Amino acid sequence: MIRKPKNDTSFLSLKTMIIISLVISVFFHLFFMLSFHYSEALFMNSDIVVSRKPFSYSRIAMHSLFSFFLLLLLFLYNRKIMRIGFRKKASELAVLIFGSLFITVMMSLLFTVVPLMFHKGLVKPNFMFFMVRGGLMRDFSFMCIVLLTSQLLRSLYFQHIVAVENEALRTENMRTRYETLKNQMDPHFLFNSLNTLQSLVGTDTERAQDYLQQLSVVLRSSLHNKQVVTLEEEIRSVRSYCGMMQIRYGENLTFVFDIDPAFADRYVLPLSLQGLVENAIKHNVISAKQPLCITISTAADATITVSNPIRQKLTNEPSNGIGLANLAERYRLKWNMEVVILNDGALFRVTLPLMKEG
Repeated sequence: MIRKPKNDTSFLSLKTMIIISLVISVFFHLFFMLSFHYSEALFMNSDIVVSRKPFSYSRIAMHSLFSFFLLLLLFLYNRKIMRIGFRKKASELAVLIFGSLFITVMMSLLFTVVPLMFHKGLVKPNFMFFMVRGGLMRDFSFMCIVLLTSQLLRSLYFQHIVAVENEALRTENMRTRYETLKNQMDPHFLFNSLNTLQSLVGTDTERAQDYLQQLSVVLRSSLHNKQVVTLEEEIRSVRSYCGMMQIRYGENLTFVFDIDPAFADRYVLPLSLQGLVENAIKHNVISAKQPLCITISTAADATITVSNPIRQKLTNEPSNGIGLANLAERYRLKWNMEVVILNDGALFRVTLPLMKEG
């Protein structure tokens, strides 16, 4: 699932615009018609009511039709401008307002003045002025309704998209934590961990205690419920995991950390770096003849890279569900950012962006 672009206007389909325009036009003139009838009954005496000309339903129908076309035209214009995708919100808003204003004035004058030209004998002094003024006031109201409705629909649409993405991200994070914990609770992992711990207890009590502390940090990091963590927190967890693996594999496995302290308060996804280290260990041969060195380093462009020389195993390990595709999807859901994966045949590198905001 990829975040919708800011110039996406699928919330303003032609069907939606037609329905909204029709509803606004009909209800506006229905309200006007009811107001006309009830105002006669409430505020006029019987003599005045009898002397007045009958209400013209055909004129109301014509005005309703004109209002519908004006509303639809304004909605079409708003959608077209939104699709352009201005860099600055103020620029887009200015184009929307002035463009809608121009369309409203031109259409209002056209549909107010032209019909009166066919009834020159009925036009009394100042009648044209009052008709144009009344038409403009009504059509300006329609313009404001269109602008507010378009912005409201867009706001609600993207709020819905964000809510869906946050829920998807929460689900992915829960699945990742579950798969990581399941992997770490796997009998094979526990057997290796306890076997390593047992070998240290009788020979090196201090290292055994250190190993046990690192194991507790690794397990605890899988249980927290944060959507994002600082780089400092993630590195702390990764160092504990790397310490455990280094005790297990000895000199055959080494780690190089080149972390700029300036990025300590930047944000990454939880278990992202640890997952990359796990994958490197899982899919590469580690032996005295083929030692493995994993490098974790930051760069000036606010990124962090986990890299290792390729020592591909002859048999593929089963996946635990927290691979690169999962990590890339989580970054797209949370920040709409891409994870860069490079494989030149000799070196495998995965680069993650370091985010300023969580």
